Formats: sequence, structure tokens, C-alpha cells
Amino acid sequence: MESTGVSRSWHFAAVFGALTLALGLARFYDHLLFHSITELFAVAVAASTFILAWNTRRLLDNHYLLLIGISSLFAAAIDLAHTLAYQGMGVLRGVGANESTQLWIAGRSVQAVSFLAAPLFLDRRLKPAPALAVYGGATALLVAAIFTGKFPACYLPVSGLTPFKIWSEYAISAIFAASGVLLYRRRSRFERSVYWQLSAAILLMTAAELAFTLYSDVYGAANVAGHLLRFVAYGLIYRAIVVTGLVRPYDLLFLDLKRSEERYRAFIAGSAEGMCRVEIEGGIPIALEAGEQARRLAADARIAECNEAYNRIHGSIAAGARMAAVLDTFEPGAAEVLDRFVRGGYRTDALVTRQRGTEHGRYIAGSLAGVVENGRLVRIWSVERDITERRLAAIEREKLIANLQRALAEVKTLSGLLPICANCKKVRDDKGYWTQVEAYLGQKTDVLFSHSICPDCARKLYPDYVAGGRLPSE
Repeated sequence: MESTGVSRSWHFAAVFGALTLALGLARFYDHLLFHSITELFAVAVAASTFILAWNTRRLLDNHYLLLIGISSLFAAAIDLAHTLAYQGMGVLRGVGANESTQLWIAGRSVQAVSFLAAPLFLDRRLKPAPALAVYGGATALLVAAIFTGKFPACYLPVSGLTPFKIWSEYAISAIFAASGVLLYRRRSRFERSVYWQLSAAILLMTAAELAFTLYSDVYGAANVAGHLLRFVAYGLIYRAIVVTGLVRPYDLLFLDLKRSEERYRAFIAGSAEGMCRVEIEGGIPIALEAGEQARRLAADARIAECNEAYNRIHGSIAAGARMAAVLDTFEPGAAEVLDRFVRGGYRTDALVTRQRGTEHGRYIAGSLAGVVENGRLVRIWSVERDITERRLAAIEREKLIANLQRALAEVKTLSGLLPICANCKKVRDDKGYWTQVEAYLGQKTDVLFSHSICPDCARKLYPDYVAGGRLPSE
């Protein structure tokens, strides 16, 4: 992409360089032709800038372009009058080099002040109607002052340029230079190529104004140099604003939106949670019965994009894969999940699924959120997290708790009152049955009994053995 942009820049530089050279040679054929072409080109670029800015004014991220566009309309009108009033044109009767030069100063003043003010509207909103009224009123006053003789003289046939004209050019150059400094300080708000082209255009216009302080003849070499510099400057403005606005509008008109999208994509890509966007071609009418909506979701919902975390959870997911196929690799499966999603108002929170095919598998916790537009479900966002380790730890913890509770119950049973027969010594268990004490303890504990006879019972039951000095157990 970057190499393509570089090749286009070189192509533009070559073509426009050839045009500039041809224009310079045309001056030797006819100076009026040379002057008319340069001025009309500037008028055309300025008018195009206004058309682009005005018709996108409700969509612009910032109003730098809108102010430049509105000012360009009125600067173009003054420049057109300057062209028609130029010495030798003979279009406007009763005017000559002085009026033409006065119109030049008026047009450049409007343009320079606008470039200086434009960076202020990167973070402010410009009201188009009042701006049009201000520029219209200022332009009318300037033109009226020129054609009624109220504007200071700028060119005299005998002495040439007047001090007012020369110092005005210096002031305009300084204003252009200051606008370049402000543009540099806010360069982060512009796409890189747009910023460099605008900066170069401002630099060339500054140089052009300085050149216009040097000529003594409106047909002189300094005048020609100034017009050539201005021609190239307007070529850069054309490429930076008009071409970029038409071919790559996200680099000019919607740069903030473009950067927001880039930040969103970087966030999604770097997230530890699996994220997925599911698109439903044609959408599904939400007026359909819930079961039919779930069936159509299973057939039509396809994964449009997902991040790396999502791929790690489910394996590599190809674009266009059915969402149902992914859900069916986990329990409870696509049918139940999608039905729950539809009946839950196109949302499921804290949904836990378990991978099929293994004893424990992996456990995934996630949520689904649907997007409804014009009565149709058109998109689903899925956010998931692998909770296998946490889930298995919870299962082990539950088993341990159950064992401890069971052991505690046994301890409580053994430590409490135990009914026992006073004669046969059988005990009554918790179910009401009478059983031998050793059998009861064998059920409730891990104790094993070995049967023998104590000495007292042996003397009572087996006196002959005891008398002979032997116990029955020996």
C-alpha cells in the first residue's frame, strides 16, 4: 500500500512538473495566455475545494477543510476579477495594472487569513451560514473599495509597486508562514501525505508572495516566478484536498473516524478475550416465530471476522464459516444456544459451554449480543473466554467440600447420642434398624474389626481352657 502511494506521488510529480515546464515555455509565446492559465487553474482548484467541503460539511470530522473551502470560494471570485482586470486583457473597461494588483492583494489577504484561522477549527465547529455571510460581506467591501478608488494604490505606471503593496506582500507572507507553523503543531490531526502536501503548498505560496515584492513590470521575471510557484502550490492543494477527498475520503474527510476504527481493530486484535463478528446476509425478520428465527440463524449466520484469541479457543476459523458449526463443537450445542439467544431478546449473558468428546473438555464462558436494524437481526457480536482451569478448579473444590461435609456429618453422628441395647449391645442406626455395633462402625468409618475374646469372657465361657492356662484365642 505504501509503495503504491509513493509511485502515485512520483507519477503526479512527473506529470505536474511537465505541465509547469510547458506553462513556463508558454509565457514566451504569450504572457497573457500564461497568466490566464495559471490564474484560472487556481480558480478551478479553489472552486473544487469549496464544492467538496460544502457538500460534505455535515459529515466532516473537523471544520478545517470547511473554512478553507468557504474562503476558497470568495478568494476564487476575487482571483477571477483579478484575471479579467489584468493589464492587456481588455475585458473590464476602465481598469488596469493597479486595480488588478489591488485585487491580487485582496484575494491573497482573504486566503492567508483563512489558512491562519483554519487550524482553530480542528476542535471547533464552524457555522456555515454565518461564515458565508462574513466572507461575502468582506469580499464585497474589498471589491467595492477597489473599484471606487478607496483602496490604497498598489501599482503605479511610473514607479511600479507601491510601498503599501510591498509591505502587504510581506505581511501576507508572514501570515502564510504562521499558518504553516500552526499546521505543523496540529499535524497529528492530518493524514501524513495530506499534511506534507498542504505544508509544501503553504511554503510555496509564501515564496510566491515574496517574489511578488520584486517585480517592477507586471510582465517581469519575478512576476512570472511568483505565478509558477503559485501554480505548483495549487497543484499540491488539488492533490491534498480534491483528489484525496474523492479517492481516499477516509484520509481527509473522516480521518478521526478512520483512526477510531484503527484503534478499535487494535483493541480487538490484542484482547485476551475471544471476539467475533457474525453477519447474517439479508437479515432475519424479528417478527418471525422464535423457533424459525433460531433455525434461520443456524443456516445463515456466518463468521465475518474474529481475533486471534477466538481462533485459539476454537481453532483456526475461516471467514464465512457457519456460526452453528462452531457452536456444535460445544455442549449444549447450536440449537439450544440459538433458541435461548432469540428468546432472551437477542442476548445471552454468562453462557457456559463445555467442549464435546473428552471427559472434562474445555469450558468457555461467553455472551452473545444481537444488532437489530429496520426490524431485522443483521449482526451478532460474540465475546468468549476460556475458563477451563477455573472451572476444573471449581469442580475439585466442590468435591472437596462435599467430602468434608460428609466427614463432618459422620463425626457428628459418632459424637452424638447413640442408642444401644442394654442386653445384646446392638445399636440403632439413623434409619431405625438395629445392628451389631461393629457393623455400624464399619459402615460409618474405615475401622476394621478382628474378633477375639477378652480374658473376663474367656474365664466365664471357657473355664476349662482358662484353668489349663490357655486362652481360646491362643
